[in-house]
Amino acid sequence: MKKQSDRIDELHRKELLKFLLVKTAVVRQGIKPAELLRVRHCYSSVNEEGLRVCLYRSDIYEILGLEYVELKVEDKSSLVLFYNPPALQATLQAPRNRRWLARLGYPQDGTMHQMLATLCRRANGKELPHEVGIFIGYPLKDVAGFMQRIPATPVHHGAWRVYGVADESLRRMRLYANAEANAVRVLDRSSGIEEFINAISAKQAS
Repeated sequence: MKKQSDRIDELHRKELLKFLLVKTAVVRQGIKPAELLRVRHCYSSVNEEGLRVCLYRSDIYEILGLEYVELKVEDKSSLVLFYNPPALQATLQAPRNRRWLARLGYPQDGTMHQMLATLCRRANGKELPHEVGIFIGYPLKDVAGFMQRIPATPVHHGAWRVYGVADESLRRMRLYANAEANAVRVLDRSSGIEEFINAISAKQAS
C-alpha cells in the first residue's frame, strides 16, 4: 500500500517544498556551507482526488538528498542544519574560525562531524548557540560582534547584523541572495524536483 506522500505528483511536491528547495540550493552548490531551516513534520495539501495528503519530514529529507543534522526536534517542526560537507569542512578548518570555536569548547583539531556533534549538544539548551552563524557562512567578525554585544554597523536590509567594516559582509549577502534568486528562476522553469536538482547540480559543476 502506497504512503500518502506517494500520491503527490512532482508539480505538487515542488510547490509544497519551494521554499526549502530554494534555500538549500545555495548549500547544494557549495556557495554557502550550510543553511539553518525550520522543517515542519507534515506539509499537507489536497490532491486531485480531493483527499488530504501529507509530505512527511522523512520524505522531505529523502527528496532533498542533502546531509543534515536536527538541532532541535519539537512537536510540530524541527530546526535542521542542512550542509555541504566540503564547504562546511573548509569553513570549520579556517584557522580563525577554528581557534574561535575552540575557545567556546569545540575540539581544537576536531573533524567536521565532531564539530557538528558539539553544536548539537550545545543546541539542546533553551537557546540556539549563536556560533551557528559560523556554520551557515556568516563572517566571524559578525558572529563574534553579536555575541560580544558591541555596537552594530548600520546596514539597510541586511540578512544578518553586521559588525565592523561592512564590505565582506555585504559581499556575502549579495552572493547568497543572487544564488537564491537564480534558484527561484531555475525552479520556476523546472517541471519537477528532479529536473531542478539536476539543473542546480549542473551549475555547481560548471
